[in-house]
Amino acid sequence: MKKTSAFSPTRVSMAVAVVCVGISMPAFAQMDTKMTGRVHYDARVISSDLSKITDRDSATAGDSFELRRARIGFTGNYNKQIQFEGVANAVGSTTNIIDTAFVNYGYNKQGQVRVGRFKQPFSLEENTSSNNIDFMERSYVNQIIPGKKLGIMVHGANEAGFTYGASVYQQDFNELTNQSPIGSQYALRLTGNLAKLAKIGNESTVVHVGVGAVKGKYEQTAATSGNTAASAASETRSTIISFRDENRGLNNAYRLQAGGDVLIAGAYNALGDNIVTIAQNLQGLELAVAQGPFKFQAEMANSKYESHTNRCYYQASKVCTSRGTGTNKADVSTKYLSFLWNITGEDFGKSYSNGSFGGIKPTSEFMKDYGGVVGNGTGAWQIGYRVSSYGVSASNVSSSLKSGTLTEYSITDGSTTSYSRAQNSPTATTQTIALNWILNANARVMFNYATTKFGSAVEYLDTDANTSTTKREDIFSIRTQFNF
Repeated sequence: MKKTSAFSPTRVSMAVAVVCVGISMPAFAQMDTKMTGRVHYDARVISSDLSKITDRDSATAGDSFELRRARIGFTGNYNKQIQFEGVANAVGSTTNIIDTAFVNYGYNKQGQVRVGRFKQPFSLEENTSSNNIDFMERSYVNQIIPGKKLGIMVHGANEAGFTYGASVYQQDFNELTNQSPIGSQYALRLTGNLAKLAKIGNESTVVHVGVGAVKGKYEQTAATSGNTAASAASETRSTIISFRDENRGLNNAYRLQAGGDVLIAGAYNALGDNIVTIAQNLQGLELAVAQGPFKFQAEMANSKYESHTNRCYYQASKVCTSRGTGTNKADVSTKYLSFLWNITGEDFGKSYSNGSFGGIKPTSEFMKDYGGVVGNGTGAWQIGYRVSSYGVSASNVSSSLKSGTLTEYSITDGSTTSYSRAQNSPTATTQTIALNWILNANARVMFNYATTKFGSAVEYLDTDANTSTTKREDIFSIRTQFNF
């Protein structure tokens, strides 16, 4: 019998291969990555008393098709303890092509750390994915909150239904000056499911309550108007607050601006050298009650703004002559309440987790193969109603009436007069009726009819054609969406 050495090259090679495979397979198995994406395509028909004009600043009041969202990216985890996400806006600009990009260290579910660009901890509506929101657009509350920013957050959740999140963040991708410390803004959100905390009902019962706060300062660059219907301006301005009709209708239904530098000569879209500093103090309350196929949801958010501007008047010699410090103040209140009913009986409670609602999974998927018969599935059907409003009160201003309903405010800064501008209606209320068809977990069709009533007559902003005003805007819109 031929003897084979235990240390022959063949056996050694096989042993090394087995060891390598044994080490490599767990290493690869620890990484779990998948592609993610969404496409939201809208059609919108708008009716109001505003006249049809050729000025480009009337575009937001026009009927349109819109590629509302087109995103592609990836999500995953390493060893189920470190989560990561990177999503790009396919319809984004150079300033917002990165939608989200973060790493989440989730070793302890009750004490996690997230770094990168992510949704700041504020608002139930904002922390619900755009794939799963009840209406095509979020409410007026969403127009004054931080959204997705660069920062760092500590957050967590426990089995009893309590969640928290606390973050430090900055307003833009890059700071505008060197005067602000790192992370000059702060956000906090606390939520609890009282039904789970008090052991009321079952998993179909949700009584969500939450509070949130945002505080800090950020910077903006003032610029001259891009309104080509008028003469080029030398006065730069920075927008403190701006509201758009809730269903993506008229833009700048209300706008408050702070005055910046005065340039040597008039120009369109010219930038001032001295930035405008804006302080925000925001508080919010959340409530959602769900039982089986019914859900009631409401939020309110109140914010105080104060802007400060060191203004310069540039002479022909390009010498800056100080004009003092301009200050604007404003109080903003927003709120909404909504009702949803899953006509086909799907349970809202099953979609609730960690302080937010996820997507509804139809009991009967549309066009699924049920025992060889295709098309028996109905999908999930929802009907909903929401009423939402905003209100703005600007202080330290004296008004002087200009043409039409355009009101310009002036502020005395000590030595001379600086300018800010409030446009159109300081209050508005929008009522929306929704019919949603959820074909399956990845596809949805939405029908929204929204009526907005403005507190005062509004007109096109930044046009000289002040030929018409309206106190009402009706919008019918349809969305088809697919996500994976």
